Amino acid sequence: MKLLYLLEMGGEYDEETIDPTVFNAVSDLITHTDEIEKIINDAMTGWSLKHINKVDQAILKFAVYEMKYQKIPYQIAINEALEVTKEYSDLDGKQVAFNNKVLDKAKDLILGK
Repeated sequence: MKLLYLLEMGGEYDEETIDPTVFNAVSDLITHTDEIEKIINDAMTGWSLKHINKVDQAILKFAVYEMKYQKIPYQIAINEALEVTKEYSDLDGKQVAFNNKVLDKAKDLILGK
């Protein structure tokens, strides 16, 4: 999530300092960005991805990527995303609930429900 956020903000990084697994996952996520963003936008009611902060954008994108493309079990991907939300984004106690709702709907879209 941190690398994705850094890239979204136009930051620079040294590829040699980044775990290759993380770098490859973020690179793969970027190739699927349009599909991932569509899933997230479809999962939001009355919102769109561009209206939420960059930290939560990165959290949601990475969780959807894990569920759809890495086939991480939904419960694990969502739980990890919510833990990251608690640590980096949940200033008012509402963001965890918001991200949970979006990711639950995204899960249903990925499953075709």
